[in-house]
Amino acid sequence: MWASKRPGPPAGGPQKKLVIKGLKALPTLPLSYKTDTLERLRSAVHAIQQNQPTTQGLEELYRDCEGLCLHKFASDVYEMLQTELEKYTRQQLLQIDRSPDTHAPAAILDQTRKFWDDYTQQLTMVRCVFLYLDRTYALQTTNVASLWAMGLSVVRQHLVETNMRSRLVRLFINEVTSERNGQLIDRPSLASIARMFIDLGLYAQSLQPSFIDATRDYYRSESLRMINYLVPIKQSAGVSAEARSSGPTDVPGYLNHVQRRLDEETQRVAQYLKPSTKSTLLATVLAELVEKHTEKLLGPNFDAMVDADMVSDLTNLYSLLLPVNKLDLLQQNWISYIKKTGLRMMQASDLEATLISGLLAFKRKLDNILSIAFQNNARLIGALREAFEMFINTRRSKPAQLIARHIDQCMRMGSKLAADDDIDDIFDRIIMLFRFIQGKDLFEAYYRRDLAKRLLYNKTLSTDTERLVLQKLKAECGAGYTNRLEGMLHDMELSLELSSEFAQKQPESAMNDIGFQGSVLTMAFWPTYEPMELVLPRQAEEAQNAFTELYAEKHKGRNLQWQHNLGTCLINVEFNEGSKELQLSHLQGTVILMFAEQNELTYSQIQQSTGLENNELQRTLQSLACGKFRVLTKEPKGRDVDTSDTFHFNAKFKCPQARVKISQIATKEIEKESKELEAHIHLDRMYRVDAALVRIMKARKTLEHSDLVTELLKQLDFNVSTTEIKERVDTLFERDYVRRDDSNPSTYHYIA
Repeated sequence: MWASKRPGPPAGGPQKKLVIKGLKALPTLPLSYKTDTLERLRSAVHAIQQNQPTTQGLEELYRDCEGLCLHKFASDVYEMLQTELEKYTRQQLLQIDRSPDTHAPAAILDQTRKFWDDYTQQLTMVRCVFLYLDRTYALQTTNVASLWAMGLSVVRQHLVETNMRSRLVRLFINEVTSERNGQLIDRPSLASIARMFIDLGLYAQSLQPSFIDATRDYYRSESLRMINYLVPIKQSAGVSAEARSSGPTDVPGYLNHVQRRLDEETQRVAQYLKPSTKSTLLATVLAELVEKHTEKLLGPNFDAMVDADMVSDLTNLYSLLLPVNKLDLLQQNWISYIKKTGLRMMQASDLEATLISGLLAFKRKLDNILSIAFQNNARLIGALREAFEMFINTRRSKPAQLIARHIDQCMRMGSKLAADDDIDDIFDRIIMLFRFIQGKDLFEAYYRRDLAKRLLYNKTLSTDTERLVLQKLKAECGAGYTNRLEGMLHDMELSLELSSEFAQKQPESAMNDIGFQGSVLTMAFWPTYEPMELVLPRQAEEAQNAFTELYAEKHKGRNLQWQHNLGTCLINVEFNEGSKELQLSHLQGTVILMFAEQNELTYSQIQQSTGLENNELQRTLQSLACGKFRVLTKEPKGRDVDTSDTFHFNAKFKCPQARVKISQIATKEIEKESKELEAHIHLDRMYRVDAALVRIMKARKTLEHSDLVTELLKQLDFNVSTTEIKERVDTLFERDYVRRDDSNPSTYHYIA
């Protein structure tokens, strides 16, 4: 363990004291110290500016600067340095400025670039020597700039006070113009000049504004030169890009040119301009090349591009119009094109044959353009919907009828429309058209009629496909819309179960000659059919009666009304060529079975046995004796059937097919049925108009006629004319639901 003790006073003696005395005279600097040191520093600055070695080491020069600063000569050092930089800068720039720019304008920019590169390197070296001055005097003294800032201000002041600044800007712009015209330039020199202007704080106030103005003038002239010589798109089909760039071009070629110019300006910014210039520069280019000529780029040229499905060119157009806020004009032309094309399709002479397939192809093309070219822009999607709804409803009931017919063709067994495509995709596209029609109640009536035929004649692709369509319709319009349609499918399922039960309960002897399958249809679900009197053959009548008894046992209190005009049958008939299976209607089958006992029958005998009216019997006999497959012959020969004709069984009938389908002769009944269907829907609509009118007046009590019409149209999902509305209002007057105001006839009051 260590221990320390404080030493005590010396024993036996007095304490000694240490006395410190000041100098008798202060040390003085040599008289020439300031002058000599400044001269050494000045010489060092000259050597640096001339790219020569200094006579003294850098550390010794640093000590000289430090000594002068410590002895209060910092301001003299700063002033000396500023003076030397001003002299050097003036000398170098004046020498460059004296050179004429008529012969080699790029040489002046190159000399300026070289001066600036050397000057900044020299300034860095000078700052190292005078670092003590920079960190003390310049930093601590108000209104004294750092050495680097002072060195830059010297150059900036000279450029501003002389004409050299504007000259450099002009030469810079001339070089850029040359490059835009396709010439090669010294990009590093321009990059150095741009950096010089940025460092000197002159870029934003001098170079950029002049550069933007020159850019505006250049592209204004170029756009006018090209726009005035645009050629129609059809005339430039097959022309190469090189040929387009060298002569008159079309709109797609012009758009490609604009994109190329934008790419060039973007590269220009990246290589020798300040990044903040990019937005202003590109906006200027777009304003001159696109914004001021938008109307000429659209119109007929836009229609031609959409017609030709020029997706890449439309992509260019959209990308150029978006930043200049010209989508409103694009939207107007988009709507106009869709309406014009759609109305032309709606007025075509072969409307019924081509409308739906044409609309589907048209919609698919527009959707593809929207997705790829227009980037699913919400405004343009809404515009497409608006345009489609306008033109597709100009024919009122026709689109609903044709869409229902198109679905029917797709859903029929052996359909070619659904053979090559995904059935789900087909129905998705059809449902898109369905959304646009306003007569959805009319579509439901037509669809129900066609669905009934597919189900009753066993022509549907599959029950699953039928349910798939109903699910899509339910998603669009709600469960109430498809209630009757789903009920029809349910009836067919129950009928299959009932027919299977019926077949099991019948004795085998009764089923040897005839197979019977009945379909029980709920009247509330199915279309309305007029009953037809028909005397069935004995076996068919017995099977029908047995089926009726079975149904009555299972469902007490229900009655069956047989619709023989909807039934079909298969009959095996022996001809000389062999046995054939004939697929017939009940009416045709009843007539054919009469010839099993007799080979010759008169028209009167057939009518008496079947009980058919003349129109139906004549159509039936005409299909059997005068059609494509003549299993009967008649006397006298001819294409029409008369009440005096005689008919014979045609044992010589030949056909390569084992099963022969003989269709009924088409009549105008289908057209009549369509008119009756439309009339029924129209009447139903008028009832809905009445209900809506009463509902509105009951809620509002008193209302002007114009306001009533406005409220009514908001509640209805179908078109109704003002004349029809007036007629319905008049019926409300007659039925005392509303009355006119005594002083103002256009004002109505609700009668409670």
